[in-house]
Amino acid sequence: MSPSRYPLHQSPFYKLTTRKRLATILGTDTATIKRLANDGDGFYREFDVTKKSGGKRGVEEPSAGLKDIQSRIAGKLSRIAPPDYLFCPVKGRCYVSNASQHRGNRVVRCLDVRRYFPSTSFERVLWFFRSVMLCSEDVAWHLAKIATYKGHLPTGSPLSPIMAYYAHYDVWEAISAICKEHGYTLTVYIDDVTISGHNVSAAVVWSIKKAIHRAGLRYHKEKAYIDRPSEITGVIVDGDKLTVPNRQLQKLNRARRDLKTAANADDRKTHRNKVMGLSSQIVQVQKIARSPSAT
Repeated sequence: MSPSRYPLHQSPFYKLTTRKRLATILGTDTATIKRLANDGDGFYREFDVTKKSGGKRGVEEPSAGLKDIQSRIAGKLSRIAPPDYLFCPVKGRCYVSNASQHRGNRVVRCLDVRRYFPSTSFERVLWFFRSVMLCSEDVAWHLAKIATYKGHLPTGSPLSPIMAYYAHYDVWEAISAICKEHGYTLTVYIDDVTISGHNVSAAVVWSIKKAIHRAGLRYHKEKAYIDRPSEITGVIVDGDKLTVPNRQLQKLNRARRDLKTAANADDRKTHRNKVMGLSSQIVQVQKIARSPSAT
């Protein structure tokens, strides 16, 4: 275990009973904790951003003060030693190492959890702090209120990625147990769930889907790959090989052409940054592809 990480029962939130101690842990005061919990919905702004694939995505963004407290909670939760199957949000693990876990497997099944944050309710977050962390009712309620907006995890909060995992801690542990029982490889990358093995039984996958449904979540974009290259979190897994999708190479070529024909300094800067970003992604895949194992 990394020296900077600790088991769940050593978290500062574990068996936390007083709001005063919670405030100390988060580097604030009880009045701020109370205000953010009771008036939290008033500390957000909602707006839309354009998705790369087209259409709009709604963002629920907390104010600077609330975001700071949420970041501190996320930091404490992120120091809990993660399970082997969790790849995001985990420091030192990435979308490439997530895909790498499935190298050499004949069958790959991928599921996306639909609207993961909006579907993760206040009650689920409260359950985690009350029943897993064993916090007092008062502390659990205040933490759950700070973490949520209008009764669910907000899309623009720095706490939502790690909180979504822990709010469904029992679900992911149950799914992990199912996969271990059958010798399957499981990885979870926020809302991307991947299961692979030499053979992956449809009946077992159905039991995993039912576990997801029982938690009030829904899956979509189901994909199955059998004896052929698979795409997992934006990486092509072909046997023991990892490569980038052709569309990434095409984007890089277009970005290089655009950089050569840029009309002014601002355009050159934009296209240069795009070239650098796409190139670094390709280098990252190549680096992990050369590694015998990735964590």
